[in-house]
Amino acid sequence: MRFTKSICIVFCVLAAFSAAVPAREGNDKAGNVFFERHIRPVLVEHCYECHSEEAEKQKGGLLLDRASGWLDGGDSGKAVIPGNVKGSLLITAVHRVDEDLEMPPKYALDDQTVSLLEEWIARGAPGPADDMGETDFSQLGDQELYFEKANTHWAFQPVVKPDPPRAADAEWNQHPVDQFVFAKLAEKKIEPSPPADPRTLIRRLSYDLTGLPPTQDQIGNQQSEIENLLASPRFGEHFARLWLDVARYADTAGSYRPDTKTPHYYPYAFTYRDYVIAAFNEDKPYDTFIREQLAADLMEFDEDAPERAALGFMGVSQHRGMNHDYVDDVIDTTTRGFLGLTVACARCHDHKFEPVPTVDYYSLYGVFSSIDRPAPDKFDEFPFIRGYEPAAALVADYQKARASIDEKIKAAGNKVRGSNKRSVAQTIRETDLAQLLIRHDGAPARVMSVHERDRPIDAAVFLRGQPGERGDDAPRRFLKVLDPGQALFTEENSGRLDLAEKIADPENPLTARVFVNRVWGALMGGHLVDTPSDFGLQGSPPTHPGLLDWLAADFMEHGWSTKHLVRTIVTSRAYQQRSRSRGELAEIDPSNRFFARANAKRLSIEELRDSLLAVSGQLDTRMRGRSGELWGDNYTRRRSIYGYINRFNLDPTLRAFDFPSPVQTQEKRPESIVPPQALFTMNSPFVIEQAQALVKRVAFHEASRRQRIDAVFQAILQRPADDVEHERIGRFVDQQKEASQNAWPLAAQSLFMSNEFLYVD
Repeated sequence: MRFTKSICIVFCVLAAFSAAVPAREGNDKAGNVFFERHIRPVLVEHCYECHSEEAEKQKGGLLLDRASGWLDGGDSGKAVIPGNVKGSLLITAVHRVDEDLEMPPKYALDDQTVSLLEEWIARGAPGPADDMGETDFSQLGDQELYFEKANTHWAFQPVVKPDPPRAADAEWNQHPVDQFVFAKLAEKKIEPSPPADPRTLIRRLSYDLTGLPPTQDQIGNQQSEIENLLASPRFGEHFARLWLDVARYADTAGSYRPDTKTPHYYPYAFTYRDYVIAAFNEDKPYDTFIREQLAADLMEFDEDAPERAALGFMGVSQHRGMNHDYVDDVIDTTTRGFLGLTVACARCHDHKFEPVPTVDYYSLYGVFSSIDRPAPDKFDEFPFIRGYEPAAALVADYQKARASIDEKIKAAGNKVRGSNKRSVAQTIRETDLAQLLIRHDGAPARVMSVHERDRPIDAAVFLRGQPGERGDDAPRRFLKVLDPGQALFTEENSGRLDLAEKIADPENPLTARVFVNRVWGALMGGHLVDTPSDFGLQGSPPTHPGLLDWLAADFMEHGWSTKHLVRTIVTSRAYQQRSRSRGELAEIDPSNRFFARANAKRLSIEELRDSLLAVSGQLDTRMRGRSGELWGDNYTRRRSIYGYINRFNLDPTLRAFDFPSPVQTQEKRPESIVPPQALFTMNSPFVIEQAQALVKRVAFHEASRRQRIDAVFQAILQRPADDVEHERIGRFVDQQKEASQNAWPLAAQSLFMSNEFLYVD
């Protein structure tokens, strides 16, 4: 009874902790993007002819060119009820179950299109960022108007390094970042917060730079510790995740094999992941990082050079085939990821809100459709890569396992006849061999490569996005809004290197700003531009435009060095402020947009898992290599970045902790607090095992109960317990002794559940 009661107490305490931390406000930007990419093209193609302001004869009193139209409905009633799929007449109409309400009237939509409409309504039927309402519809997509606006839009202006403003407070004049932040606070009549205490600051630095808790010997000189953290291999493992979210990294495609119901594996995706980790550890200049991901095969690298693994940026798409959707995905990831522009919204029509005509989209379409890539199951068509030479014993074991697959095929073939033999062999080879290549450390490592087609393709515009309906020619060249002259790319190849040079050009006003903003957001817990992948006319304006430009210019002046950028930010007084909430800010700046204090950041699922392994003493720090399972009987003890990511069926624990879907490029992670997160720390065998391992490692090496309690607290929270904590834990241990229970793992687990462990500060 006492054991059960204690667990209930722990759960109640946990619930109180969770309730005390409010979730952040939601962001509708993802809904706006979903509407523009997936829903508006459907409405344009199938509905606007009869249900828009431009229609020659509007029918049924229904307008579908604006949110007010589908929400107010027409003669038959409300067309869309946000969140209610079955109750929305639009869905009834496209399912054609009522003869009096069939839309479109002359044909049925395909299942995929209907599913998109259902998903749209389930999401709450989001519309465009700036809905037309009752305004003149004719301006929608007016490229002449948008190019005129672009002439004065902040993001399209050259990056010029401004002089930092002088602060009245001498303490805030010692660092350029602080001068900009303090000037904004002074303008808003807000006082900054005092510095964080040394223990809090070193914990913040350790997590922000490596994703791991600090060790006892890291509590020392702050400046030298920053340099140690930047030099640690753990830095690249942590910062790589920021880019892998943008690059929509996963170990599988977004589809499955109908014959086996298993996902289509990308057996060599890990080599791209390892390239990204190495790039951040080596402090590879960001402009070089761009070029290699888009065109390493067109640069002067040997075929087996590690830099070739960068091509996985194009290889790890959710689309496994070389088709229109694959090219669209690469365009979207490239332009949103590097440039902060939603170019893929111009696939079916001129962009409705940005200076991106359809012809510019198809100029890039020609670039990326001029490449080819081996199918994921054509294992031998990918080139080998240096640096993954396994031990001889592992190679021998792999060869033995691969020979056994041939025996399995032969045995299975003896049981069937005719053409079935080939089908059976194919199934076994593609499943068993794929598993072997993915899991076995003795298997060869190859590059997720792409290669040039025999001749580059100059595309033409697909009218309304339909490949069979060709419009104007779209020669391969850069976006007009960034390159008014639009010089043609080379005729010798796809033009990917030309494209990379345009993106990485210091004169490009977007590239450095976009990356600097991503890094600032990761370190500060809030972005200078709240739409990190949208710097266009519809994106959020910067809160500190001078600071953004100063950082971007300084970043380029210092060789596009990520480590220099990180060092610049974390050595600022603004970064090192205390995070404690202040009552007067609740009305003036509730979201802390002006950085009058630090933001208390919750551990990501990767940081949580890695921290549990670290404090328990079970973290395996081996780098590189094949992805392993994060949970289960045979989970890897390596860092979470080396975990297997199934894009088709994303792990439920990752989903519960806001891990972003790798279906498309992700600009930032949402933050939610939901019951499954609490249940994970309470019931997961993984968590329980780490608590047991930690106690074995530290607690029983100490002589007294007080020393044991301090040892557990020191390992988990990097501090000793106070008197009240000693008294409570001691009483809990006594209760469990009477019930013949080992209280120490439960005590450790209760600390795993605390906000002090789950939040950086």
